Amino acid sequence: MLENIHSQRLSLDGTWQIEIGDQSGAITVPGVWETQGYPHDAVTALYTRSVELPSDWVGARVFLRFEAVSYRVEVSVNGQIVGTHDGMWTPFEFDVTGVVHAGATNTITLTVTKPGGEGSPFPYRDVLVGFVPYVARTFGGLWQTVTLIAQRAPAFRMGNIQADWRTGEVRASAALDYFGEQPAKPDRWQVDVLDANGVPVASLEAASDEFTLTVPHPALWSPETPTLYDLRLRLIRDGAVLAETRRRFGFRSLRAQGEALLLNDQPYGVRGILSWGWNPHTLAPVATDDEIRDEFRRVRALGFNLVKLCLFVPPERLFEIADEEGMLLWLELPMWWQRINDYLRGQAPLEYRDILRRVHHHPSIVIYSLGCELGIDMADAALLGELNAIVRGGTTGVLACDNSGSGEAYAGLDFDFADFSDYHFYSDLHYFAPLLKHFYREWQQPRPWIFGEYCDSDDYRDPAELNAGGERPAWRDLLGVEGNTGRWAYSEQETRMAAHALPFSDAQLVTISRRESFLKRKFILERTRATGYVGGYVLTGLRDTPISTSGVFDDLGRSKFDPDAFRRFNDESVLLLEGRRARQWVNGGDRPAPVDLFNYVGGTTASFRLLLAHTSFAGGELRWRLVRPDGSSALMGSSSITAGSLHGRVSEIAALDLALPHIEAAQMWQLEADLDGDVANTWRLWLYPTPQQWGEGVTAYDPVGAFGGTFPPAAFLPDEVILASVWTPQVEAFVRGGGRAILLQTGDGAFPAQPVPFWRESIKLIEDHPLWHGFPHAGHVDLQFYHLAADHALDTTSLADARRVPILTRLDARLFTLLDYLVELEMGSGRLIASSLRFWGGAGDQVTGIQHSPAALFLLRQIVDYLSTRQ
Repeated sequence: MLENIHSQRLSLDGTWQIEIGDQSGAITVPGVWETQGYPHDAVTALYTRSVELPSDWVGARVFLRFEAVSYRVEVSVNGQIVGTHDGMWTPFEFDVTGVVHAGATNTITLTVTKPGGEGSPFPYRDVLVGFVPYVARTFGGLWQTVTLIAQRAPAFRMGNIQADWRTGEVRASAALDYFGEQPAKPDRWQVDVLDANGVPVASLEAASDEFTLTVPHPALWSPETPTLYDLRLRLIRDGAVLAETRRRFGFRSLRAQGEALLLNDQPYGVRGILSWGWNPHTLAPVATDDEIRDEFRRVRALGFNLVKLCLFVPPERLFEIADEEGMLLWLELPMWWQRINDYLRGQAPLEYRDILRRVHHHPSIVIYSLGCELGIDMADAALLGELNAIVRGGTTGVLACDNSGSGEAYAGLDFDFADFSDYHFYSDLHYFAPLLKHFYREWQQPRPWIFGEYCDSDDYRDPAELNAGGERPAWRDLLGVEGNTGRWAYSEQETRMAAHALPFSDAQLVTISRRESFLKRKFILERTRATGYVGGYVLTGLRDTPISTSGVFDDLGRSKFDPDAFRRFNDESVLLLEGRRARQWVNGGDRPAPVDLFNYVGGTTASFRLLLAHTSFAGGELRWRLVRPDGSSALMGSSSITAGSLHGRVSEIAALDLALPHIEAAQMWQLEADLDGDVANTWRLWLYPTPQQWGEGVTAYDPVGAFGGTFPPAAFLPDEVILASVWTPQVEAFVRGGGRAILLQTGDGAFPAQPVPFWRESIKLIEDHPLWHGFPHAGHVDLQFYHLAADHALDTTSLADARRVPILTRLDARLFTLLDYLVELEMGSGRLIASSLRFWGGAGDQVTGIQHSPAALFLLRQIVDYLSTRQ
């Protein structure tokens, strides 16, 4: 791209004419045709505009510049083709000098073809469209600015800029285009580095197109102090400046040292949020300056210091604002789910080079990934090796990886070109810690982990609020390229929810789901921060989209969570809670014995370890207290923490062995801790009275050994409650004849069940049922259910001859279907309470055995007592 700030410019933004299918009319540029009343399924559009060139442009070299077009454009001026361009993320220009007429009207005609869609010559999987079509749909048209430029003097073509923060050395290159008219004597190149006030701090007269300057005592760029410099190039002839261009840059470096991340050689932790570039108003990933700044500041208020641009390249202005605001960026280049073919092999390196030339100098971009979740059929070693060389050769002071998500997890390469390990763990809570252990190899060369995306949590959107004014947003019916109502059914939300007739309003469902989402994020981020080899993470995601409600911002751009509460576990320094470790001797050998961190029996001792995860901490006073439900302190303590006692990143700062009081009713307590009031955190704990033997008044029917043994009775006694692990004709006959039974079915069985995650993709509804009157909760499922969480839920709606009374319901947050974790069924003249909850634990890092699960013991006793009082 030719650059000279003294060139004359004529903006072609504004109104163009468009012919698309059988429609024609006006269209605004920049913009996409899908948001301006033109058909979404159209593949090709014809743009035209007539423009009068100034008469003083006679003799100038005229260029037609596009900042970005989706996807291919063929350009004609005054009936003559001047060029074509493929690729939707980068600027390009054509020399139109020979076909335009100064002082006259000129007609520009563009044939624009978008990727994908029926009949498109550019199928989604053959081109670098990124994730945009899968979030909603792709877009077509001139989605960024168009300009005519008159070059009357030579112009620069900027090359690479590398700034060494340690030495202050700035190495750069540029070329000069004289348009075939060489000067009689060499012109003088003046190269300057300017500080934030525009004052030169390093200068030289360049004798070639590659040059090196040294800035003495350079001020470093960081999120806290985003200091920027300008590299200015000027071409001087006879004392006059003929050509001039500038590039803004900064001195910074993010690198890995063992398992740690260092920003400018200081320990650092990346706390990122994932952006898919979704904008419901524009469809394309564009925003105003104010919108970008406001979003960055609200992201920072939640404790994040990085935004990952997932598989898209935004307009240049976003990078400039990130530089100014001190917001770190991870640029993930737009390769996802592609198929290797000859076109892609040739096109991808061209586009990656163009992207890198455009953005590499921005100090805000500290991480690059070549693509995301790539299998071997999508990107082989030859292609990734070539793209890796482009990124490595065009950047400095950054981290890079070839395949965000890792090849080993997505059937890709069995080696990588990465500076760090990157996994995308979308797991239920009780499987997260086992996943960390499973993928960690002590014998490999140490390097940090950075989760490129993880920890999503769908919640509920209020359709009435979105449809305010009586108009349903068109984007609500978008499913994405490969979406359907069997994967996510947001387009049918109102219809499906109306059929359920739930006793919860939309507003209540929003509140419940966001509370559950908050606790899930808190748990996963705290477990992550407690892991010493994890240097950072990117949480999914930034904003709700047509295919996801897992954003920290809702569809109206509002934060879903209180920033102060969210930063307690998502900040520079956070306090963490850990429990003791135990083992158990089973069948002649040791096995891990997970311990319940959240549920305790009164009168016992709770053992905790308080950890501090940090990159730097000066020390302070640690204060903690155990808080009763009425807000009073049951226990408290304090201690001094000195910086010398902390090794950095994760440190144990206190061991607490708390003698819990005896209680008569189950209660929800809280443990609070803070360091000088600056670093604080809280954790809910549940205390239960000494449990009664769950077998009293209960006959166990366990032919499959789910309860630890087989106890087939000769006959069921009518005055007892049957606890069954299977649904058999014998149990059914007992219930229908007036008996009372509990069915604990932890997977597929005689009762219809579906395999579904407990914590992910769902909203748990605690129904208004007497069973909960003695069970402490805050209106939503919390970590008292950690060791009860199941991977199946019951589908009892199909039982036509039983009256269903829901107790704990699973509302699918994507499909709006209902299943049961706990349900009362009136069958014949008897009652059955059926559950798929894991009362005996055993999944992931859940406890093994109901005797180790106070919540399970108490809940089962509640069920027995409830049924015992029912006839």
